[in-house]
Amino acid sequence: MEIGKIKNQNKKGFTLIEALTLLFIFSIITLTFYNVIVIGSRFIISAKNRLGAVSVANEKMEIIRNLRYEDVGTDHGAITGKILGDEYIAENASHFHVKTTVEYVDDSFDGVEPTDTAPEDYKKVTIVISWNNNTESTNLVSRFVPTGMEVAKPGDGFLRINVFSDQPGGTGIPNSSVHVVNGDTGLDTTVQTDSSGSVILMGDKIKNSIKKYRITLAKPGFENVTTMPPYPATAYNPVDGDASVVVGSMNVANIVQDELANLKVDSVDYLGNPIPNISFHMVGGRIIGNTIVTASNPIALPVYNLDSDATTNASGEHDFGSVSPGQYTFTLGASVSNYVLIDTDPVSPLSLFSNQNLVLKAKLAAKNVTSLMVKVVASDAVTPIAGAQVELKNGAGYDVTATASSTGIVFLPIDATPLLPGTYDLKITASGFSDSNSQVIINQNQLETATVKLNAS
Repeated sequence: MEIGKIKNQNKKGFTLIEALTLLFIFSIITLTFYNVIVIGSRFIISAKNRLGAVSVANEKMEIIRNLRYEDVGTDHGAITGKILGDEYIAENASHFHVKTTVEYVDDSFDGVEPTDTAPEDYKKVTIVISWNNNTESTNLVSRFVPTGMEVAKPGDGFLRINVFSDQPGGTGIPNSSVHVVNGDTGLDTTVQTDSSGSVILMGDKIKNSIKKYRITLAKPGFENVTTMPPYPATAYNPVDGDASVVVGSMNVANIVQDELANLKVDSVDYLGNPIPNISFHMVGGRIIGNTIVTASNPIALPVYNLDSDATTNASGEHDFGSVSPGQYTFTLGASVSNYVLIDTDPVSPLSLFSNQNLVLKAKLAAKNVTSLMVKVVASDAVTPIAGAQVELKNGAGYDVTATASSTGIVFLPIDATPLLPGTYDLKITASGFSDSNSQVIINQNQLETATVKLNAS
């Protein structure tokens, strides 16, 4: 009997912890093998699609090589020909988007325009094959040279488009997508700027046409820019008007395309605490035109690409995201009745540059708080006096001096210690101006405002 008991004690099974550990290890191994299989399958499919795309590109290019030089062109490109510029092809159960562009090249070997009177030296054909919703692509480029002597084509026009940045240190913008359309000539083509930010369109679809060439620029991280027709087709005089071509002339369109910036607005109190749901108006960014001068509007004013009413959220924030660089002006919304604007940081209007991440803090004062806002101006009642010293004191021991901002404004209190209602002495001094001494009565739960004019000394 004792021996049987000993044998039973030596029979052991898996504990719960051991079973869970084994299950965990098995899960990791299974998941690892699954990920390897998935990633491997993805690479195999991608490689298969890429090989198929290369095959389609080679087949397409071989067809083009068998065309006459005069027929090497697209249905909507600058050069008329027998090639479809945009098509979809199914190959081995895969679907490919095929875009073909044909461009004339002005080779520097024999000089360039305007010295070269026959700038259409040869044709460059670019075939771009994309798949997987255009997230993957490959391309093939080839040159086609005419036989015989180079001959000028007096009926073909010439349009150079220069794309550049006007930001500090800005240069030409390479690899910007340039889409050019002219319904009168049948032109509808997309090309890329070269390393200097230029593109040249030559061909039989570049014809005499005044202010009809619509140009659209696009590049990731940069402004989207589109030219506009002249007034009155556009409600203002556009800065970037549709381009014109006069055959036999040098036709150049210069267009600014800047890298984007980021702009955010925070509405806060004088201590920097967020104030939610504040409406405001923001205008600025790229100047896209100027208003029309009329009897009622005798001065042409700039028209900006951002002109928006907005409201901060429950956290006192509003994020505009990516915006054009330029000058921006902030104003408090007309519906805001319980607050007044003390100041903005940075001061409005402000300058925003490419690649800059800017947070504009709109500092507000509640009208139902015991406080004082003083604006110090020159004798013209308009020019603010920045740096003026504003001293506020009373007989109960309160004595605080604050410096006026660039807008000439001082808000008191300057910290979490509230003002008490009563009569205060107000002294203001500023270099080059006579001192000002006065008294101000501050009432309970009320914002008092005062504008003080200083005379030049």
